[in-house]
Amino acid sequence: MSGAKGIRGVGLTALELRNVAGLSGIFALRMLGLFLVLPVLSVHALTLEGATPMLAGMAVGFYGLSQTLFTVPMGLLSDRWGRKPVIAAGLLVYAAGSVVAATAAGIVPLLIGRFIQGAGAISSAVIALAADLTREEVRGRAMAVIGISIGASFALGFAVGPVMSAHWGVPSLFWSTAALDLVAILYLVTMVPTPVVEKPLELTRAHVGAILRDRNLFSLDLLMFILHTSLTAVWVVTPRLLMAHWDRRQMWHVYLPMILIAGLVMLPAVGVAEAKGKLKALLFAGVGVSAAGSLIMALSDGRAVMTAVGLVVFFTGFNLIEPVLPSLVTRFAPRELRGTAVGVFNTSQFLGAFCGGALGGFFLGHGRYGLYWAQLALCLPWAWAAFRLDDPPARPAPAAA
Repeated sequence: MSGAKGIRGVGLTALELRNVAGLSGIFALRMLGLFLVLPVLSVHALTLEGATPMLAGMAVGFYGLSQTLFTVPMGLLSDRWGRKPVIAAGLLVYAAGSVVAATAAGIVPLLIGRFIQGAGAISSAVIALAADLTREEVRGRAMAVIGISIGASFALGFAVGPVMSAHWGVPSLFWSTAALDLVAILYLVTMVPTPVVEKPLELTRAHVGAILRDRNLFSLDLLMFILHTSLTAVWVVTPRLLMAHWDRRQMWHVYLPMILIAGLVMLPAVGVAEAKGKLKALLFAGVGVSAAGSLIMALSDGRAVMTAVGLVVFFTGFNLIEPVLPSLVTRFAPRELRGTAVGVFNTSQFLGAFCGGALGGFFLGHGRYGLYWAQLALCLPWAWAAFRLDDPPARPAPAAA
């Protein structure tokens, strides 16, 4: 492709863009399955045989534990067995876990299904394959495209999941997830090329240590960990509070406006912050808005409308932070450690989901409104992590191929 120019403003050639878009779609389909059930799973789990509030919370975040345990090993296996076989195997494992969760009549089978889902940890292998299929100078942009696809699957999952579950039940979400995984495998096998040379994954102990010692990258990892701890905990407790006043078939009346409002605020805010070099200020704003939402929910005292308003405010703050973080990781990370940095960053997200499930489960059984005061306390290390960041470097200009 001599003389070919970067296209669509991101510096990727047409072939690179197609490959990265395909990988982003595969990863987004996998993440969509997680986000579809997040707003509704805790309430469903409480209806199962043997359920307790703590176990219901664990069911929401349990995939994060196995994802944390298996992300690095799956990435290293992809060095030995090849990227595509490991990604396909991970998707099959995730589909199997979805089937187990869909057919679960008790809380223990649901926990097993969720753990199996997380064991299909493909993020490191996907990142490695994206690195294999792109030039080094545009690899950060490729990671950013993958991050955008995850954000899109998040919004779609939260908008569609409650509607589907209201009409066909939560098991339909797991069945849909299993079907989407099979589609992703078919696309992977037929459309994504096998790289001629597979670069070894950078996930060595020395590289991970270098990432954790880097102030900016560690701060981003901490931001992501607290972000998903808070998010998962909120979605364990809040649906139960709202459904004390509204039928589950009406919940999309809360969730859909929440998605729309958060999106309408996030898109221009991120655009302006990016243009003016104020991304650090945007992170502080996101923490402040999330804290305000937590305070509103803490003071709602059983008033459903006030709880719903607080949830919308909290989620808006979340959306001011979440889309920015993956891009910042690729900007702060040294080029030779970019894959490692993204892998550690993703692991912090999964670990946060597990801890959030446990935290939410605890408060679900021991004073639900106490969670929101705990959320306010979490905003302190959250703000500290944002404060420690340097002003982010500018996004690199598009490069010619």
